[in-house]
Amino acid sequence: MQFEGGGFVSYRRLSGSLLVAVGIALLLLSCATSHKTRELVRPISLTIPSDYRMASYLGFFKPRRMFFLTEIKTEILVANVFQTRCPHCQGLTDDLNKLYKTVKKEGFFHKVKFIGLGYGEDFLEVEYYKKRYAIPYPLFADPRAEKVKVKNIPATFILRMTPAGAKVLYEYYGPLPSAKDLLQIIRAELTPTS
Repeated sequence: MQFEGGGFVSYRRLSGSLLVAVGIALLLLSCATSHKTRELVRPISLTIPSDYRMASYLGFFKPRRMFFLTEIKTEILVANVFQTRCPHCQGLTDDLNKLYKTVKKEGFFHKVKFIGLGYGEDFLEVEYYKKRYAIPYPLFADPRAEKVKVKNIPATFILRMTPAGAKVLYEYYGPLPSAKDLLQIIRAELTPTS
């Protein structure tokens, strides 16, 4: 095959480049998946944050060491699973911080809570990440990566907290929809249906 200017490109190189481009496109599409589901989350125990403000944000006012995810005082929980060295996770912090501020501004602050879980990360890594990206909600370390099972990192879950447990309403792997779109999803879940 000859292009203008006399350059030649073989069909083999062109087809190889096309396969690489298709492979990258498929990889990107698989990273940004989301779907609605109704599964109950298995019981997850976490350590109470040592910062009193973070503990009280979750609804814990009495001293104790551990709590279950389902004990968080909220209707909707946005839970982000991240790794501190993951560039996609780092980029996602801005979106989650915007959503957090929007929820607070819209008056849903007592009905919607946020947490983050450092998948395979220790306490010091998680604390550094929280400070570096000015994350306003509690983050927890999961050094053995045993608290949750995820398909990919970053993973963000929107959970409905019920007496029976936490139900997964939406799960996202990779980039999130805009804060505006997520707020619509949250509003729809908070609006009583008649």
